[in-house]
Amino acid sequence: MKTNKKIILCFIGYYLPDYNSGGPVRSIENFVNQLSCEFDIKIVCNNHDSLKKTVFEGVFNDTWQKVGNASVYYVSKKTLKLKEIKKLINDTKHDILYVNSFFSYHFSLIPIILSSFKNLSDVPCIIAPRGEFSSGAIKIKFLKKKLYLIIFKLLGLHKSVFWQATSDLEKKDIKREIGNIVKNIHIAPNLTLPIDNINLKNIRRRKQGKLRIIFLSRISPKKNLDFILKELIKIKVPLEFAIYGPKSDLKYWKRCLNLINKLPSNVQIIVNEEIPNNQVQNIFENYDLFVFPTLGENFGHVIFECLKTGTPVLVSDQTPWKSNEIGGLQTLSLNESQWTDAITEWSKFDDDKLFETRKEALEYISNYTNNSIALEQNKKLFNSILNNKNII
Repeated sequence: MKTNKKIILCFIGYYLPDYNSGGPVRSIENFVNQLSCEFDIKIVCNNHDSLKKTVFEGVFNDTWQKVGNASVYYVSKKTLKLKEIKKLINDTKHDILYVNSFFSYHFSLIPIILSSFKNLSDVPCIIAPRGEFSSGAIKIKFLKKKLYLIIFKLLGLHKSVFWQATSDLEKKDIKREIGNIVKNIHIAPNLTLPIDNINLKNIRRRKQGKLRIIFLSRISPKKNLDFILKELIKIKVPLEFAIYGPKSDLKYWKRCLNLINKLPSNVQIIVNEEIPNNQVQNIFENYDLFVFPTLGENFGHVIFECLKTGTPVLVSDQTPWKSNEIGGLQTLSLNESQWTDAITEWSKFDDDKLFETRKEALEYISNYTNNSIALEQNKKLFNSILNNKNII
């Protein structure tokens, strides 16, 4: 059935059923769920898992199919060529090209180049870097990224695109890396699903014993697991530390394993594999504190998921999340002594105090009012560009 909805053609490296690639998949899933009533959303992505490179079962390659509230085109390897991507863009009617990454050859650079040639795709292009310009993230494979940025600017691609920053922090990151020549940066935060059924009376008391800490994320340099492992080597108090997540960078994981082997006997280490997304909340509920010394997040969906379970968060100051008087979430700079001191302090909390911190985490997320504002800002982003308004 035909509709009058404007069409957003979205390029992203990985999409459902893949969750191993982290937050961007969740961001676009929430984007689809909340904006598909207003826009017709078409997604182009790889046809395989981001970590194991396993081709998805039950999907059709190189053709459009319905996935939830979006139409998805799972690209096979043979289609990842300039000529084929050009044909796909030209053959797919759309009103906005929405690129969800910056440092991706097939799913960012090629679509952006094609969009800059008006005879190929006479529609506006929005780039959402998804945290790739954070000061910590940009240092990973630094020379390669700097070369990419130089080529981007030499080709003049910055002149014809719009940018989506998900926070003031990310807006500053974009300006720092692209320079003062960058224009049309619009803040539209990541969307989350509505928060329902939070009842402070249903908080479970923890099992007695030593402090239980969890790290749950992709095992990659950006997530900075090695930082917290170095801190745990210095810790003198007894605690349990569990690691969950896909090993997306095996060389980095080997470095982490070397640090794990140096942990003192007072730190009980538990290493787990990645877990299905629908089990994440159940896992968080079993721990007293989530530590996340990330080098940079444009949102941090895992933080949102953790707080919903009533598990407090200790996170670096490289995300949009902020500490507040209610508690439940504490931000620290990536200063080694601060993390050592904070974890040592947490280890001294008795069961009553840890129970209170769970209440504080739920109160923090209960007061999280960003979602309705974020929804309006996302609508404004797309509608303003469609109406040819300058949104700086």
